[in-house]
Amino acid sequence: MSSDPLLKAAIAHWGPRFVANGVVLTDFEEVTGSISSYNDWCSAWSARAAHHEQLGRQALAKKHFLTAGECLQRAGVYYHFASFLFVHDQAQMKAAHKKQIECRQAGAAPPAAIRRTCRDSL
Repeated sequence: MSSDPLLKAAIAHWGPRFVANGVVLTDFEEVTGSISSYNDWCSAWSARAAHHEQLGRQALAKKHFLTAGECLQRAGVYYHFASFLFVHDQAQMKAAHKKQIECRQAGAAPPAAIRRTCRDSL
């Protein structure tokens, strides 16, 4: 485990909040276990967010709207938590925040697409 007190505090205090808001527990454990300094927090979470974003964009291209929405919304949550209280590096924080908005907007499928997907699955 890291000796960085800021990283230790973040992991101890934010774990339940992250999971309650859509972060997969395995992702939380893997990302936080892969870093040894809070300075790596934003980049590590942004990398995991990018993975979910890629899955979402692939699903969107295949018109799998529900899957795309779930993956892109999850990516948005991960980008949010990447930037969450990461104020000591404004460039990283702003980049993650921008990606959060992009993913949230891309993951908000138009209602007609959702209705069509639901109807076709019956």
